[in-house]
Amino acid sequence: MKDWFRKLVKRIKSSYRWRFVTKNRQIKWLVGLFCLIVSLITIIALVEISANDDFSSIWDIFYWAMVTITTVGYGDFTPKTIVGRNLTVLMIIFGVVLVSFMTATIASVLTATRIKEGMGLKKIESEDHIVICGYNFNVENIIRSIISSSVQPPPEVILVNSHPETLINDLIEHFPEAPIRYVHGDYTQESSLNRASIKDASSAIILADPGPDGTAKPDDRTLIALLAIKSISQDVRVCVELLNDSSEIHLKRAGVDLIIISGEFSGFLLANAVTAPGIPQTLKELMYVNNNSEILREKIPDDIVGMSFHDAVQKYLKRFGTILVGVITEKKSFNLETVLSGKQDAIDDFIRRKFDEAGRNLEVETKGLLSVNINPGRDYHITEDDYAVVITSKEEKTIT
Repeated sequence: MKDWFRKLVKRIKSSYRWRFVTKNRQIKWLVGLFCLIVSLITIIALVEISANDDFSSIWDIFYWAMVTITTVGYGDFTPKTIVGRNLTVLMIIFGVVLVSFMTATIASVLTATRIKEGMGLKKIESEDHIVICGYNFNVENIIRSIISSSVQPPPEVILVNSHPETLINDLIEHFPEAPIRYVHGDYTQESSLNRASIKDASSAIILADPGPDGTAKPDDRTLIALLAIKSISQDVRVCVELLNDSSEIHLKRAGVDLIIISGEFSGFLLANAVTAPGIPQTLKELMYVNNNSEILREKIPDDIVGMSFHDAVQKYLKRFGTILVGVITEKKSFNLETVLSGKQDAIDDFIRRKFDEAGRNLEVETKGLLSVNINPGRDYHITEDDYAVVITSKEEKTIT
């Protein structure tokens, strides 16, 4: 028994919590005051229990002690002996100090937590949020577009970058209607991504960011960040911005979901500005969130599934006042088992065995295929895998 108790004491002394308590001066004072007050309560109770009927039970003693320490002082229970009253005076003094000390400690902890969160140093617990890695002149438009395109309350957005927190906090203040939070750190590092709960995020956007000093290579950092995200979770949908298409092949190999090359539409817009005036302005009208018209992706109502595209266009125009211009098709993940031959040959057995050894399912190893079909033709029939691409005005924004 003695050996067990000795081992327990040794384990407690070697623990992190014990070292924290013994080295923290505030904790030492707090524990000391608490022990002193408990000792005074015990002595007063022993003195009063024989001469005072109010101190007849442990509950009555506890009630009197709490009322006295917090200086509420109802007066329904009072010590009657001289010793009890003198010790009660000391207990009141130490109680006021203890309550004040605890209040100050709690306030300082909450303040420190708030400051830490404002500086982007606190781990954020969230789910189904959007992580924006990096910072450049596009970030404000991206956030505004996320808010505008959300038919429900906008999703939580977490910014991850190493730019000054004053710059990021000013950006966050521009969108008081949206839940935007900030993680300060290098978005190419897994530690920073984990503080943004990247594993539980629905999607991530990696911007072309040369860093706070403007000397880093944005495309190289984008590739490293993509690899870091995919190493944490393969389920996060990652969209990236590239400055040069030479890195496109590497990003596709790393599992990127969408690549936007900066300036890739400039040639088309400039050419149409002289050959087909009005086309660039039309596209800008649809793409800019500050304009009245916008283009949206929406879930197709069940009663429209199975209709021809021609009938669906008329249905959308009549019911919602919006123009159906195309469909986005998301094919469900195909089962790799169907790709394998029906024969039990060595190659098929090898593939199945390797998946089993890894504890993974053939059904979920491939992502769903996404294709965009603008004006698929009047005879095209809407399927349950389709999403509608509609043009609508903000006054008649549909909610489906």
